[in-house]
Amino acid sequence: MKTQIHALDRSSYSEALLERVAAGWRRLAEDERRGIVTAAHLAADLAALDAPAAILAMAGRVVQDEIHHLEVCARVLEELEPSARVSARIECALGTARPVPDETVLARTLVTEFAIGKPVAASAFAAARAQVREPLFGWAYAELLHDETRHATFGARAAAWVIRGWSTQQRQALWTDCLTRGATGATPRPRDAEAEKLGLLPGEADCTLPRWILPHLAPLGLHPRPANAQALVH
Repeated sequence: MKTQIHALDRSSYSEALLERVAAGWRRLAEDERRGIVTAAHLAADLAALDAPAAILAMAGRVVQDEIHHLEVCARVLEELEPSARVSARIECALGTARPVPDETVLARTLVTEFAIGKPVAASAFAAARAQVREPLFGWAYAELLHDETRHATFGARAAAWVIRGWSTQQRQALWTDCLTRGATGATPRPRDAEAEKLGLLPGEADCTLPRWILPHLAPLGLHPRPANAQALVH
């Protein structure tokens, strides 16, 4: 599919504003680069555990998607910083012998970074897309948002397969651990309304889980109690 090109008229904005937005997209590009490595390692670990072909196919698609996301970031940065280039460096030592996968670490990564983390990322991308005024950034956030639902579903399904033989107590302990890790994430950045209207990702994200992910999380031990359901789900 041919990428739609949207030009940015840099003369309409101050250099200081463009730099603030560019700094945010450089951070996002590094996140996507790390996402490629994480997804590739997950695919390798799932293959080592003899995961079904359907799950491996989903893992492979996630790797492809993450590469596309880095390409999207590069396209945005080309417009924000015409003289700069996004490095093609990706440190991923898949050619060397890897240790036997740790099921607990693997399941925790699938849940925390994908089943829980991707809906949060999707919420942030959707919020950003709703307020940007430049077609370049609207296109970019739409491209990033498009894949997050599939990635969250992959994380939940792959984790469910990994822990298929676990006890109820082990599943609930995993879920508690993942929620705890998710709640102690990165400190939100200060808001920058001017830059966010142009194309900067908002500094704060909605960390509640959308209801569509709940059926996929149920096998992992998610059973929200009425007392905390509102804080956890929207």
